[in-house]
This record gives sequence, structure tokens and C-alpha cells, in this order.
Amino acid sequence: MKIRTALCAAALAVMAAAPAFAQQQPPARPEHPRGEEWYQAQLVELSEILGGSHYLRILCDGRDDQRWRDYMRGIIEREPRYNAQLVEGFNRGYRNEEARFPTCDTTTRQMEAELRARGLRISQGLSARNAN
Repeated sequence: MKIRTALCAAALAVMAAAPAFAQQQPPARPEHPRGEEWYQAQLVELSEILGGSHYLRILCDGRDDQRWRDYMRGIIEREPRYNAQLVEGFNRGYRNEEARFPTCDTTTRQMEAELRARGLRISQGLSARNAN
């Protein structure tokens, strides 16, 4: 009986302390913060992808194909406050792919498709953030 009373008393003490302990814990941070820094980083990553895609596209389809550059211009028009970072990202992506792919072949076309898919995922994430 004494053991049972001691266990009950210990359980009550733990339960009484639990709310106080819970209040002392810092609030959990969201896994994927979607604040301004995240948004800017996503835009810059997207601009790098567009720059690389642009290079690969004109390498394979000719300089008249300005699809990804035009898309980038649209982003800059919508987000002029990030103009410098977006232009730098686009140019960096262009130069990176230029260094990797000197000629158009099946690998080049595959990379352009992969970049397109990555860009689509980022665009969808940005759209979802703006929808909320």
C-alpha cells in the first residue's frame, strides 16, 4: 500500500510539473519557413536555372529561341527589388552550363529537361507561398 501511495504521489508530481515544463520549451520552428529570405533564395535559384536553361536551349535550338530569357524578364518585372540578384543568378547559371556543355547532344537536351523540371518545382513552391 505504501508503494502504491508513493507511485501515485510521484505520478501526480510529474503531471503537475508537465504544464510548467511544456511552457519552458521554446516554440517549434516550422520545418520550411516561407519568409522573405526563403522567397529571395528561391527566386535566385530559379534565375540560375533559367540562365542555364537559356544557354542550353540556344545551344541546341539557335539564338532566336529566347523563351527562358523572356520568362526571366517577366520575373524581374514582377520583382524589381531583387533585380541585381536575379540578373547575377541568371548569368551564373548561363556560365555554369556553358562551361559544362560546349556542344548540343542528347546529354545537353536531357540537362535542359532536368533544369526545366527543377524550375517548375520551384515555381510551384513560390506560387503556393503566394496563394497563402
